Parts: sequence; structure tokens; C-alpha cells
Amino acid sequence: MHDLRLKGNNLFLIALFRQRLEYPALKRAVRDQQSQFGANVVLIEDRASGTQLIQELVAEGCYPVTRYKPTTDKIMRLHAQTAMIENGFVHIPETAPWLAEYLHEMTVFPKGKHDDQVDATAQFLDWVKHPTGDQAYFEYMRRRAERYQPPENPERLRVERSQTLKNPERLRVRLRAPFDVGSVQTFSGQHLTVTDRIVEMSAADAKYFIRADWTKLAEWNSDDAC
Repeated sequence: MHDLRLKGNNLFLIALFRQRLEYPALKRAVRDQQSQFGANVVLIEDRASGTQLIQELVAEGCYPVTRYKPTTDKIMRLHAQTAMIENGFVHIPETAPWLAEYLHEMTVFPKGKHDDQVDATAQFLDWVKHPTGDQAYFEYMRRRAERYQPPENPERLRVERSQTLKNPERLRVRLRAPFDVGSVQTFSGQHLTVTDRIVEMSAADAKYFIRADWTKLAEWNSDDAC
């Protein structure tokens, strides 16, 4: 398991957890690592035991879990990411207890004895180019918001959503995210970039993020100066 962070166009490998574990211990380890680092996306390969792991973690409330379905073999997956690495967008620590073993595995691939760290790295870099985590994060926030939301009258909800779509810029809100996240998808279907943990959106969309612990910094009408 890798802890990788995305900031702008740069990617940072912060920590690495590598052990051979039986399934129950593996599931506990995934949850522990997600909690320890506050990960908003937990990328798991959707095949073999990974499929069961995804299903059980989501059922238990670990909503940041995101499915990854590879479409090529390991060699082709890493080959597709070499330009990103060579152009200096991928960063690793100068020193770490696991660094020598990690670099050895990367440099001898595909002729090394092990390739799980190579595969995890390639999968993350591929996911960055074709993200699906926003949908998982959106679902996570939707479920959190619903816990605090009283039952809605269906007709009232339909009218409110219609008004939001007709006047998406009428009332705006600036929010600060509780942790680093590159982008979000709102309830009205907008895909928004988050810069330095700050994002602007309609008040109708913002209320769900606020319920998920985002901080409201400002609110204004579109005709007003912010």
C-alpha cells in the first residue's frame, strides 16, 4: 500500500506499507492506513480478492474506496507512465526506510523477483490521468450529508433542483476543503477544480459539502463583488 499525494501537476510518494497478509488482516490494514493518512481515495484493483475487498469495505462504510480495472498488462501500464516520471512530476523522499527496496524493484522491473510496488505505482499514475475517485468521493459526501438531512418533500426537491439548474450562478459560496483534494463533482453535476483547498460553487451545491465538514469562507450574489 502506498500513500501518494497529488498537488497541482505533481505527485508525491509519502509512505509505503508492504506486508504479506491473510485476507482479514489485509482488510484491517487497508482501513488502518486510510484512517491514519486521511485518504480521500483508496485505489484497489478490481479483480480476484480485490473485488471482494472493495465490496466489503464499501458495505462497511469505507466510501473512499475506488475500483481500478486494468486494461493492459503490468509492463505496458508502467511504460505508459514513463513520460510523467521522466518529466519530473513524480517525487519520492530523499531518505526513507523503504526507499532502497522500492527503487531496486522499480529499476529491475520486469526482471525482478517482485513487482507489486511497481504495479501499485503504475496504477496510481494511470488513475491520475483517468480519475474515477471523484465519483467515489462524491458518493462518500452524499451519504454523509444524508445522515444530517431531514426527509425531503419530493415535489419541493424537484423544484429546488430545477431552480438551481436555471440559475446556477445566482448565489455563490467559497469553501475550504478539510484536506487536500484535486477536484470534486457537485450534486448539480459540475466538475470543479480545487486549488489550495479552495473552491467556489453555487450555494445549493455548497450546503452538502458544508455538512461534510467543509468550511464556508464567503457567500455572495453573482451581481455583487466578492
